[in-house]
Amino acid sequence: MSRRRKILIIAGIVLGVAILIPVIRHYQLRAATEAYIAQLKAQGEPMELAQVIPQPVPPEQNGVPFITNALADLEYDSIAVTNAPPAMCMVVPGKAMVGWQQSDITDIQWATNTWEELGRELTAVNNDLVSFQSLTNHPVLDFGLDYQKGFDMPVPYLMSLKRSVQWLSASVLYNLHQGEPKDACADVRVMLAIVKGETDERTLISQLVRIALASISANATWEILQDPKASDSDLAQLQRDWQSMEFVSPLEQTMLLERVSNLHEFEQIRESSEKFDKLWGYFYGPKASLTSDSKRSLFLRKWDEIRWRWFWSYPDELYGLQELQVVIEAARMAETNRSFQSTELFLNTNFTQRNRKQGSVDGLRGVFSANGSGAALRKAARAQTARNVIVTAIALKRYELEHQQLPNTLDELIPEFLKSIPTDYMDGQPLRYRRNGDGTFLLYSVGENGLDDGGNPAFPKYVQSSSYYWQNPQALDWVWPQPASPAEILNYYAHPPK
Repeated sequence: MSRRRKILIIAGIVLGVAILIPVIRHYQLRAATEAYIAQLKAQGEPMELAQVIPQPVPPEQNGVPFITNALADLEYDSIAVTNAPPAMCMVVPGKAMVGWQQSDITDIQWATNTWEELGRELTAVNNDLVSFQSLTNHPVLDFGLDYQKGFDMPVPYLMSLKRSVQWLSASVLYNLHQGEPKDACADVRVMLAIVKGETDERTLISQLVRIALASISANATWEILQDPKASDSDLAQLQRDWQSMEFVSPLEQTMLLERVSNLHEFEQIRESSEKFDKLWGYFYGPKASLTSDSKRSLFLRKWDEIRWRWFWSYPDELYGLQELQVVIEAARMAETNRSFQSTELFLNTNFTQRNRKQGSVDGLRGVFSANGSGAALRKAARAQTARNVIVTAIALKRYELEHQQLPNTLDELIPEFLKSIPTDYMDGQPLRYRRNGDGTFLLYSVGENGLDDGGNPAFPKYVQSSSYYWQNPQALDWVWPQPASPAEILNYYAHPPK
């Protein structure tokens, strides 16, 4: 055999091995991912779209047709939205301004409006605001989402829902200012009906908007609790409405759908260059975009696509599935033990272990990371804690109305005003309460640090923050605010937070 022939044979063998190794590796990675999916199915995890989408809503229960016009008509450029009355505006840690008691509507940039101006705006949209009252009898908002579209599914109405809740919040403050707490309670009930109506909408952005709307509703509820004319019957109904709110369990259902959507998304990216280009360009910036004038950039993008499909796509998919499974299990843990401290420890430990095993590999891993879902779970636990604090605060107000004094302990609220003492979702223990000698009270959660600092709403000495929000993640404890004094309010406007 000639030397040239030997060289050609050797070169052919080397080339064959060079081709065979990547092919074998590709199918090994694919098999590992498929094995993990099979394992999840064997564990009873729902992995098909039909298993994770919400059930159809009977037309007679759907509130969307009753509010469609209002969602379109309520404008953004209004006092109610751009310079809304300050609802539970925190002026110092643990103290908030009673917004409806103020002589005018002023923000910290000194944009000022009168209550009369707000009243005229509210009168002009009265029919739209009244239309939301129907939601108390039509408890579900079904906007007919096509979940098969996955991450490409539009949800344009979410901003309209938020704007509507802002209008209703302004109406709460206006009604309280006018001496109409009953109407204010009716407004908050509608706000909560919107929050509850979106419970079963299984997109992550929908659940995050729900949590934001619940926060606006919490501020409005606090304002009502500062009105001595609020009746027990109205407060009792508000208490029931808040008690019915859930945030952690709906988020779990959302993450189950998110997992199925991820599976479909990977299939589409592997099959479609257009889909790949869209995601790659979005997450890696304009220099990697196919719209670049550089032919070299175009070539490198196509090379990236080939490499990702063969070597990175299955590890990225497996990594995303494993991370999301951690968050799903953490959500289930939070539902069971109602302690975010143990849940967060579980999250952080498992995320760290997976990141250490996976190392740093290029690809679209960041697109399908579960970090966003983990952050959403933290917000849901925060909202669940707020719900329990608010339910307890309303029960305290009702007790005070009946007995003309506050209870010495929360046990005195049982069973007339509470079935049991609500849990602090941060550590799984009962909420903390203390009756003060000046007729006020201290009601608080231990906050995200999980430590009982005696109801201290301040920040640790090493933390600098301009936000006095009562559930600031860095606050020592999450203290349900007491009303600020006139001097504290004046000082707030004189030295506004930056």
